[in-house]
Amino acid sequence: KVFQCLINLLDKKDSRLLLKISRLLLCLGVYEKNLISISKLIFKLTRCENNDAIFLEEKTVHSLLNVLNQQKIEDNGLAFVYCIGALKVLSANTDNTIGDILVQYGVLQVLERHLVTCNTSNEMKGELKSSLLIQILGAFRNLCDIPATEKLLADTGVCEQLQYTMTHHYNDSEVLLNSCRLLSRMSLFTDTCNIISHNKHLLNLLLKVIDNYTNDPQLLIRCAFVLGNITGQHSHAALHLHQNGAVIESMLSLCKVYKAKLGDKTTKEKQTITKDVLCKAVRVITNTLQNEKIAVSVTPQLIKMFVSLGQIASQAKIHEISLNVLCGLNNMSYHNKEGSVFVKHRGILTDFLIRLLAVNNTAITIETLGVLGNLTQYHDVVEKLAGDKHVIEIAATLLDSENSDLVYKACGVLINITKFKEFHNKLPSKIVTQCIDVLCDVGMLDVELSTVTLYLLWNVLYLKEVKRREDETTRLLSLLTDYTDHSYCDIQSWITQFHPVAKKLIVLLDTNSEFMPL
Repeated sequence: KVFQCLINLLDKKDSRLLLKISRLLLCLGVYEKNLISISKLIFKLTRCENNDAIFLEEKTVHSLLNVLNQQKIEDNGLAFVYCIGALKVLSANTDNTIGDILVQYGVLQVLERHLVTCNTSNEMKGELKSSLLIQILGAFRNLCDIPATEKLLADTGVCEQLQYTMTHHYNDSEVLLNSCRLLSRMSLFTDTCNIISHNKHLLNLLLKVIDNYTNDPQLLIRCAFVLGNITGQHSHAALHLHQNGAVIESMLSLCKVYKAKLGDKTTKEKQTITKDVLCKAVRVITNTLQNEKIAVSVTPQLIKMFVSLGQIASQAKIHEISLNVLCGLNNMSYHNKEGSVFVKHRGILTDFLIRLLAVNNTAITIETLGVLGNLTQYHDVVEKLAGDKHVIEIAATLLDSENSDLVYKACGVLINITKFKEFHNKLPSKIVTQCIDVLCDVGMLDVELSTVTLYLLWNVLYLKEVKRREDETTRLLSLLTDYTDHSYCDIQSWITQFHPVAKKLIVLLDTNSEFMPL
């Protein structure tokens, strides 16, 4: 009679009353249709954020966890869809209060146990199993916002279970999407990112999804995001994907498909998604190229795709794609030597980079100068740069920047240019003063920048093509004398890096001897 009386009250509108009744019924032990009805009601109540406080006060989450602990998922599949769905919604609570309580009461272990059951049980039907997996994976994903989750997740076998889930539900795009959403969050944690990086089968699966789901951009974005995080942190994973999965070829194919979509007349939302796919795909390539063995094996197709995509992105002001392309080129330029495919394409690369110097974006300028810093060791590249009246002027102007990274990269390019005597007439007359100003502003606070500025000063002054004024010489000598005094700075890096070049420069300023460029 008590049970029936409580059931009859379930058509009331008061949320607190309904939660009290639901909790009582769960404690009494309801089964089958009644359990489904109550679970469905609780799930409905979780959809209203105003009820979160009531859920806490009435301790309904404890009752839900008890159901999940005491009942078998195979016998109560649909009820569990609503129970776990309710926990998923509650775990997304904006201030994490409910999520903290759930984690404290062992919800991660409960969810992992049911994930294992879903993966291994043959008793549940396909659609029901998919619905359960989606709710379990969604709850896991939301709980990743809880600080304690990071360590707890690393201690579970969730990563291995996700591999099983994706393998056996490969044709279910919703299950794959929710698996990749969870992996996206896990790949942001140091420990779980490391675990994923060592799961070769899972890495292969992610790449397989990208190859076979090219028309599902949301799934592609998540997969590529995971691979980007993994390859950015773990070189061994990048090498595995390169040797066993042809990761760069997969990403190039994806770039080809979605680059063609950039010009489509579609909604703003679809264009944003297209750009996101491209950005994530290029990021995977860029991170993979951090590995020297991969960087030296780049193909002409990759270079041409990067240049083409970079040109489109710069014209359309899609700065994130431009940056990822430039970071990839930087990784290539760092590892590639004379005779490599990359170096052989330095002509088209230089033309592309010259155009990017006109883009008004600090991060893009820094990366562009970084690539040019590696390419300007070749005379024909410097010749091409000098042929454009603006390039050397832009690089020299950047010496006045307040951004130390910009100054450092500009110095690098100018050092390589000033190695060649025939280009000294392109230098601005104030370059000596600019360099002295950099030294005055930075000094021992940035050993590398001060030292590289000395290298530039040396190359500018040793040929005597750029006429220095007497006041510049006096100021520079005074500054270098002060800076090489041990009372100014006795830090080891300053003494070993800055002092040798500074002392050579003092000698150069004091004599008329012949010297070589640095």
